[in-house]
Amino acid sequence: MDISNRTVLIVGGTSGIGLGLAHRFLDAGSTVIVGGRNTDKVTDLETVQIDVTDSASVSKARDEVLANHPDLDLVVTMSGVMIVEDLRDPAHYEQAEASIQINLLGTIRVIDAFTPHLIQQGHGDIRPSPPESASSRSR
Repeated sequence: MDISNRTVLIVGGTSGIGLGLAHRFLDAGSTVIVGGRNTDKVTDLETVQIDVTDSASVSKARDEVLANHPDLDLVVTMSGVMIVEDLRDPAHYEQAEASIQINLLGTIRVIDAFTPHLIQQGHGDIRPSPPESASSRSR
């Protein structure tokens, strides 16, 4: 996938691998918007506040991004948590629910929110993880 000259939203791009990916896109000449619950710590990229567990937050972020970037052609969903669960503790069920809300349902919410725009535009991509490049593909 060519990562240059794209307009990309990276949901979950305010830290970790998502933030690293955002800088890679930026270095390749793309317009980058990163989204997350805590955007204050990102000072060198455009940000949008988004909580993938809240449909209203996802819709609000979508509207904000598309108002400022109607040429958006790539959405990368990087939001995720890895909560350590102790199966001996009955409270682990709540931890499992939180993981599913963020890692699975959050991704679905983001995809559902941006798919109509990409279809109407006639092109674009949604990636649930970092796109591979020829140089980083495992052999």
